[in-house]
Amino acid sequence: MSAGAAPSPEAMGLIAWASRYLEENGVIKPRLNAELLLAHSTGRDRTELYAYPEMPVAADCREGFVTAVERRAAHEPLQYITGTKGFRYLELQVDPRALIPRPETEMLVERAVDVLRAAPGHPVVVDVGTGSGCIALSLARECPAAVVYATDISDDALALARDNARRLALGDVVSFRLGDLCDALDGELAGRIDLIVCNPPYIREGDFPSLPPEVREHEPYVSLIAGPEGSELHRRLMEQAPLWLAPSGLLLMEGGEDQVEGLAAVAAGLGYESVKIHPDLNGLPRIVEGVSPPHST
Repeated sequence: MSAGAAPSPEAMGLIAWASRYLEENGVIKPRLNAELLLAHSTGRDRTELYAYPEMPVAADCREGFVTAVERRAAHEPLQYITGTKGFRYLELQVDPRALIPRPETEMLVERAVDVLRAAPGHPVVVDVGTGSGCIALSLARECPAAVVYATDISDDALALARDNARRLALGDVVSFRLGDLCDALDGELAGRIDLIVCNPPYIREGDFPSLPPEVREHEPYVSLIAGPEGSELHRRLMEQAPLWLAPSGLLLMEGGEDQVEGLAAVAAGLGYESVKIHPDLNGLPRIVEGVSPPHST
């Protein structure tokens, strides 16, 4: 079946056609994808599409919809096609310069928000490897007393994060720094950071071929793959962080469900105190936290 000739000018006919086409091409949740793509192409929300099912869709919108469906059938991520992704209380611009924010990372932010809201004064927080800016911008929005920095090794990712900051009126709130992990930071921050939060790449090189095509063929490799073990960047950050963390400062990191327990053991071996593991929404180990070793003072 070709995508070239959608059979109906009406919303429900277009959704039915796209659902079949996407299903034939192995797209998960084809009807939901069809609905979201038509909402994007027409500027209507899904409720309106169903409230007025016989309303014709203008020719230019139909053409844009068919193109969007063809892209999705080729397993381009839905979020890259629509250009947006909701993350907690934010609507973020997303594109291939950075990973699409995941629900698991919302739990990382949830823990970071709890820490910052309990801290006195104006706690300093650094989001290492900010990507789209989802973590740093969420923390800036939800914890206005915090002083927020965001780093990334990618110029392109930082440009996207800055774009999101401007769109969300947070451009003057978050300070962006280019560089590798904590090497991006100004020396004056050494020993002054209350919280370092990081969602680093944690997929093993050997697992890359088995990733879904949406991920493998479209999201940036450097943001996905850490190395042979998958935990290389976590370990480097754990070694660097004590220089930068204030006394009793906290390190929070997201990791793979089969990595976090091992990372917690490494953190304890490096002298981190009160090491804890937090689960994700599915109850799987996802976040490791630890208080800065005493020698970081």
